[in-house]
Amino acid sequence: MMRRRRSTREARERWVYGRTAPLARLVASQPLQAMITPRADRIIDLVQLAPGKRYLDIGCGTATYAHLLANRAGLDDAPVTVDLVGAPFPVDVLAAPEHLPFANESFDCITSLYYIHRFDDDAVHGLGREIRRILAPGGAALVMDVAPVYNGPLNRLHTSLMSAGCVTADLRGWGRLAALFTEAGYDAIDLVNVGPFFLPPVPRVGVLLRLGS
Repeated sequence: MMRRRRSTREARERWVYGRTAPLARLVASQPLQAMITPRADRIIDLVQLAPGKRYLDIGCGTATYAHLLANRAGLDDAPVTVDLVGAPFPVDVLAAPEHLPFANESFDCITSLYYIHRFDDDAVHGLGREIRRILAPGGAALVMDVAPVYNGPLNRLHTSLMSAGCVTADLRGWGRLAALFTEAGYDAIDLVNVGPFFLPPVPRVGVLLRLGS
């Protein structure tokens, strides 16, 4: 288990700090993120991001997209950002997904975008439990990633595109995602479709995790 976590962290570090660092910065830049991740307003609506809300982004990369969402939603405070490793831009907390160093019910809105494909099912299941623990009553969390497709060559291409900074990339469909989060104790788990990436047109899948007030 520890060996797998260490390998995942090392792969992330190579992507952020190694020869691919310029590409990593470009991919995570706010203009490119805004271009390849359309419908930011849809994400804001899903997690009910609004002034006065406490917002956490897990797997933030350079944190630029989290700040884009926060600015567009008019948040009073900057988002809290978490990743496995530091980045050229400030990351608030370094932590594994299944061990988030926050108090219970710390956040009203949580996003984790294109992050979980780098982890095995045990880590994603642990992330689900942690999100449930730190999510406040009435809160919502959106976990989104690239979806697998039934076309073998195309699925291999999509997996390759998502493999940067990973030991292996695991693309999960709705069924697997729902199963990983079902036992964490959410009041509602909904399938979310925000459309494909623009460039290239890769399908995405997400789950909206909600707690009652």
